[in-house]
Amino acid sequence: MKKNSVFSIMKKELRRLFGDRRLVFSGIILQGLLLYIMYTVMGVVMGNMTSVDDDYKYRISAVNMPQSLSSIISELDMPVDITNISESDAAAEKQRIVENEADLLIVFPANFDQAVIAYDIASGETAPQIEIWHNAGRIESLEADTVIKFFLREYERALVKKFDVNTALSAEEYNLNTGADFASSLMMSMIPMMLIMVIYQGCMAIAPESIAGEKERGTLGTLLVTPARRSHMALAKILSITVFGVLGAVVTFGAMMLSLPNMMINADNFSFDYSANDYLMIFLVTVSTVLVFVALLSIMSAYAKSIKEANSLASPFMIISIFCGMSEMFTGGAMSEFYYYLIPVFNSAQSLSAIFSNNASTVNIAVTALTNVVFALVCAGVLARMFGSEKIVFDK
Repeated sequence: MKKNSVFSIMKKELRRLFGDRRLVFSGIILQGLLLYIMYTVMGVVMGNMTSVDDDYKYRISAVNMPQSLSSIISELDMPVDITNISESDAAAEKQRIVENEADLLIVFPANFDQAVIAYDIASGETAPQIEIWHNAGRIESLEADTVIKFFLREYERALVKKFDVNTALSAEEYNLNTGADFASSLMMSMIPMMLIMVIYQGCMAIAPESIAGEKERGTLGTLLVTPARRSHMALAKILSITVFGVLGAVVTFGAMMLSLPNMMINADNFSFDYSANDYLMIFLVTVSTVLVFVALLSIMSAYAKSIKEANSLASPFMIISIFCGMSEMFTGGAMSEFYYYLIPVFNSAQSLSAIFSNNASTVNIAVTALTNVVFALVCAGVLARMFGSEKIVFDK
């Protein structure tokens, strides 16, 4: 095998690829730009969902609240608007919480102060019960619930535990949220999917045009009548597309690192504390995933008669890639068994999920990278054989 032949063809191919400004933008710059914009927008949205305005006044309704507690709660380090209602209005107030028209409902037993004074811990009888109803789907309601419960528990300790808070029912029953808001965990599940999707789109912008495009224009057949071996040309094509794709992955990786702080803006309960080793593993998984996508798309492009057909063939694989990227949602977290990391693309999603959750295994990351590289080499061999078939090369 003549190395000069391979690198000569590769050099010409790279010159053609990088000479197309639109291809450079769509294949390298666009995917990183999209990722940065998406993550930044997600950060702004999540920041608004997980923070409360400083001037927000919490709307609290109370049944049988003693004046002593009402005065103390009003002096807490949070602006509150306490409305005393009758016990018959409690059901309607719960509905207002569900409809986001109120934040909290506190129900005290009648004559609460007297009941607390009269309660004897040694009697074994049920302590006076305070019930607090909230909506965990709204950050305002959830924060009010947290603050009031903390205050009442501290007040309970001061009275030597003479009453209980929210013990009659389970915690889920006191949560009036009808559509649970798990935005934070959902976002973490979406990161691998978004990254894989953007990488695949970048590879789709390169491979079909580079192989199916030349086949459609007839220039691929012209190239194959030269003295260079077809296997050399196939290898040169793969290497040039891979270089272009890896460069796009590097831009995507850099955009991801720059956008992570933006994604968590105003979200104090989240932290992206990753080490250099974590970023290295993300980069390794990203590059190996590019190799898999380039190899698959190159085979489909060689089989297709036109760019349009190549894109049509690639569409189902994009759906599969997105599904693999969403696998963390169905598996409940990254899988620990190494054999799951022997499945290309799926292993990339699982590895990224493990890294972002600070639960990555070096062995599984290594298995992922090695599996993807081996898979890409196998596909490269298949592509070389396809380039050796005149029926496939000249079929238009």
